[in-house]
Amino acid sequence: MENKFLQLVFSSDLQLIKTIEKEILSFLIAEADLTSDELLEFKLIINELLINAVVHGNREDRSKSVRVKVGIVDKKLSYIVVEDEGEGFNLENIFREYTPYVEDNRVENLYEFGRGLMIVSSLCERVKQNQKGNKIVALRKLKKEHVICENAK
Repeated sequence: MENKFLQLVFSSDLQLIKTIEKEILSFLIAEADLTSDELLEFKLIINELLINAVVHGNREDRSKSVRVKVGIVDKKLSYIVVEDEGEGFNLENIFREYTPYVEDNRVENLYEFGRGLMIVSSLCERVKQNQKGNKIVALRKLKKEHVICENAK
């Protein structure tokens, strides 16, 4: 079994996220030979998880750190682990409380908290957290089969 990984630690500064994101994506491109669709989805996953850690976890306190570990297992599975120094949250509550749009709802009343985690969850096979709630693990298969739709004649 071949396992390659990248570990990074950075201070909770929103301006660092793009740099960290680029480093992670460069690692994934080099180790996993991603399709352009996969690259876009990984960019979204990474961005959402890093922003959540900095903004919601560490409250943008630059004295606190965010730890990231990204790995590839046998070029078939990827994992992204993001841990902050915050108090944590309950992932199940986020998923339970998230309210998708219903036709008679007013747009301004939509519940926005947790939207990023819902996006991450939809793009990954599994998303879980530690007991404290300050560490999240996202698992995603590589080389998902892409369905090509042809126009009916």
